[in-house]
Amino acid sequence: MVIKEKIKKTDGPHLRMNMPFATEPDFICFDKATQTSSGDTLDGPLQVKANPHTVHIFVPEKEKCYVQNTRSRLQEKCPTVQSGLELENFLLEEKHKTGIADMEHHESISLTPITEECNEKPLKTDPTATVTGQILLAVASLRDSDRNNIQAAAIMLNSLLKKEKNKLRGKVPEIIDIIYFHLNAIQDRSAREAAIGAVCLLVEAHTDEAISSLLRLSLFCDRHVAQIWEALGQAKQPVRLQVLAKLLEATKALGIIFKDKRCKVPMNSFYVSVIIFLVIQLHYLVSSLDDYYGQEEILKTTHYISCTLETLKALIKRERSSQTCFTSLTENWELLSSPENYLEGVLLLARALVKHHHGLDYAVFTKVIPFLHHGDDQQKLTAMAFFTALLSSESTYTVLQKHYILSLLKSWQIDSNPTYRWLSLHGMGNVIQHLQNRRELTSLILSILPNFNDSDEKVTLTAIEVITKEVAHHKTVNHVLLKIVKQLQPFLVDRRNNVCCAANQLFQDILKILDTKDKSSMQDQVLNSIVTLMLNLEDPHLDVTKSRTNSLQLCKVFLGWTANDNENFWNVLCKHLVKEHPGKLRGFLDQAQEYTQSPQKSSRIAAATFIERKSLEPFA
Repeated sequence: MVIKEKIKKTDGPHLRMNMPFATEPDFICFDKATQTSSGDTLDGPLQVKANPHTVHIFVPEKEKCYVQNTRSRLQEKCPTVQSGLELENFLLEEKHKTGIADMEHHESISLTPITEECNEKPLKTDPTATVTGQILLAVASLRDSDRNNIQAAAIMLNSLLKKEKNKLRGKVPEIIDIIYFHLNAIQDRSAREAAIGAVCLLVEAHTDEAISSLLRLSLFCDRHVAQIWEALGQAKQPVRLQVLAKLLEATKALGIIFKDKRCKVPMNSFYVSVIIFLVIQLHYLVSSLDDYYGQEEILKTTHYISCTLETLKALIKRERSSQTCFTSLTENWELLSSPENYLEGVLLLARALVKHHHGLDYAVFTKVIPFLHHGDDQQKLTAMAFFTALLSSESTYTVLQKHYILSLLKSWQIDSNPTYRWLSLHGMGNVIQHLQNRRELTSLILSILPNFNDSDEKVTLTAIEVITKEVAHHKTVNHVLLKIVKQLQPFLVDRRNNVCCAANQLFQDILKILDTKDKSSMQDQVLNSIVTLMLNLEDPHLDVTKSRTNSLQLCKVFLGWTANDNENFWNVLCKHLVKEHPGKLRGFLDQAQEYTQSPQKSSRIAAATFIERKSLEPFA
């Protein structure tokens, strides 16, 4: 359902679903042979092909002949389409009603009244067959190249369905099959909307029959079926909920099958397709939680989420090698059912799949990459999470071009959407693991530093964490470490607790790994950090206070300062600053002066104390 046009390129050949209709349908009731019919064969400009298996394409000079043939077939099937052919006259009436001018003869479908009498014998009237025949003719007329004829056919189709839709029980699969067939040839936007709108009306009146028909057609995974599902997703809430309920019933049945170990499920591209489908379906569901206000709707959607999640668990748990993967996700499954944490859940799931399913990562890439370029919001974000997480795999990183990967990540990094920026940093963190070239590594690290200043806390935190991981696993050159510390300075006392703790951890890691020969170049940054940390040492949150205290201790060790156990920590720092760096005291005092206007009371008091200390008076 959600697997769209581009995915067909990977699924289609395996499922052998791309065979077009061999002949024009005889106002079709699809049999099993024709059910494996048309794929997405008319996405490009219409061309008449010599291949006898190619679907029939309408051309203007042949339209008249086609309509005459269609008319005769309908007369055989629908006996109430009698002499005078009311359907043609109905189209003409609609043309007059809507004020359509220019009643010139058109080479395609003629709308002139038909007066000739048919010679067939009178048969018993079948109201359902009559309505069905009228609907089918209206749908076929949407293929016309004349806009006036299209408009008249659309009005006729809409009017018939609204008035007679309750009489169509048992005919819905046939009508939907024919609409799907004609969608392959309908290029006009308004005509396509009319055809898809007709399906929505059928779903509203005959949900079970319509959904069953659409599910069968969804095996084709082409753009025509995808557009129908999209339209249903935007339908009125009662219709939308009915559709979701039926789809989730099917999903629940899928979960029952997957839980049965005796069921043979092919662990190949089908396995990957189902995983991605279920994960994207979860994204649709958790996103919809924000749209529902009634308690009943929230409960229904929560049930659907639970059902889909259980099916996903059952699928992943099937394989013996998946047991470890499943166990590693035990405490993280609920992330997938949370609107706020859904993407974190996808990242963890993708990493687990890469780690415990060797060879599966490339199959996942082939499924998600089309969504990066052509998916809707939910599809694209889910695909981005899979993409960035799977970059941790050496095999997939080497298969994809480095230029392609980095161009995608850097375009997301500067996007206005903070979620894009956040995911791009996850991807860059994984790419860093594979880079061997020092110049490329340095360039990527420096490109991440501006994200420290991002307005979104999540992005800032992720940028700091990515650099922290890089510092721990690579020997970073000194001038890069110096730039990192300069960029990090204000975040050592950031008001956001998580950001503050992460920044101090990175600062401490850098001081620990710095070579002795490089310490002199870092000294000024460390001295500035000491004053900043001293003036903001107190904080209501104990983890923040501890983090800043640890940074101060490492600064003291880095500078080689010693103190007695009973000596006051503050006094030790002040004494060393005055004694060993008298030339910098004016700068220290200027720093302190800035904090006298701090919104935090403890920082204002500390700044005033620092300025007024007798040890600094001779230099003030």
